[in-house]
Amino acid sequence: MNNNKLMGKLADLLILLPIFWTFTGLFHFHNGDKILVVFTLISALISAIKYNKTIITDNLKSRYIWMTYGLLLISITADAFGTYNPINVRAIAIICVLLTFFPYQLITKNALIITTLLGSINSLLFVYKFTFLNPIDRYSWPINAIPFATYICFITAISFILLLTSNTIKDKITLILTLVISIISLALTETRGALVALLPTLLAIYFYFSYHRKLLKRNILISIFILGLTSVALYPIIKERIIQTHQEITQIDDGNTNTSIGLRLNFWKAGFNLIEQSPFVGYGDDYYSQLNKLAKEKVIIQAAANYKPPHFHNQFIDIAVKCGLFGLAFLLVMLFTPIILVRNKSSLNAINIYSLISILALSGLTDVPFFHKQIFIIYFLCIGIFLNREKFEL
Repeated sequence: MNNNKLMGKLADLLILLPIFWTFTGLFHFHNGDKILVVFTLISALISAIKYNKTIITDNLKSRYIWMTYGLLLISITADAFGTYNPINVRAIAIICVLLTFFPYQLITKNALIITTLLGSINSLLFVYKFTFLNPIDRYSWPINAIPFATYICFITAISFILLLTSNTIKDKITLILTLVISIISLALTETRGALVALLPTLLAIYFYFSYHRKLLKRNILISIFILGLTSVALYPIIKERIIQTHQEITQIDDGNTNTSIGLRLNFWKAGFNLIEQSPFVGYGDDYYSQLNKLAKEKVIIQAAANYKPPHFHNQFIDIAVKCGLFGLAFLLVMLFTPIILVRNKSSLNAINIYSLISILALSGLTDVPFFHKQIFIIYFLCIGIFLNREKFEL
């Protein structure tokens, strides 16, 4: 390999560095996004030098990129006026720069396979470290186990789609390994909400491809067998979580809602009450006193008010409480706009976009994915990549 080709390969590797970091190191450090800023600036500079200004002018034709700039403007304006800001300025600024300067032809199918494999290995190492090597409470991890499980769901869905569309034995083996590692990692997080998001998404993907390949009946039987086998294999890992869930449901039936599930129900109930009281403006972060008031009125239990939740364990309730129904409407538009922007509705890129939206929307029923900057970054980055990859073949 001559020097020019070697330098070109090295340049492309440095351009891809923010993508690899987003799927790995971003989650290991509380300030992982600050490190990502450095990698993003390096990537943007090298991309501008190697691909010149045409890469920028071409990328700026994307309506999705302009939407991210709109989010950046909203975030900066909210901070400037001291109002509640649901969008992390650094996170959305990173997305804007990356999507503007990134040469999307570098995201080949092979690059996606490598990225998801690295992501799955990273997820297993992360969970194993804080579960067995240095055991600490799940809520004390560099990122809470619940949003981290959402990240694993993203990896699992992308690798599953790649597996169903791969033709070589090498790629299939790599993607099966990625799936196995991801599912084990997800089980170790003991996150129930992630399963609610992932299983329907994977089944929808599987039956979509089965229907189009006229293999629906056969694949239904295969999927039942695989689900049964997977459940048996994972049962020892998730047994305690199943028992705990059953006990919590029993306690709720007996009137005790001071449990993990019970507190969530109280937060949702409080959220609906607060939305009724201030449907359009919202409370921002000034809702804690209202929780005590609801507790005194016996709408929720005092333990839920004393907990002082930073969010309402539901993305849609949370944004409606803090930003009003206008904020909720904006969230829904932002969430589903990529579906409208997809040109080829049945392409591999489109299926990935639908899957990521499905996971985020379903996980948003029991958590607040956008509340966590790591999930915010990886979601918007992946959607932007798949939308802008449409002009290239995978």
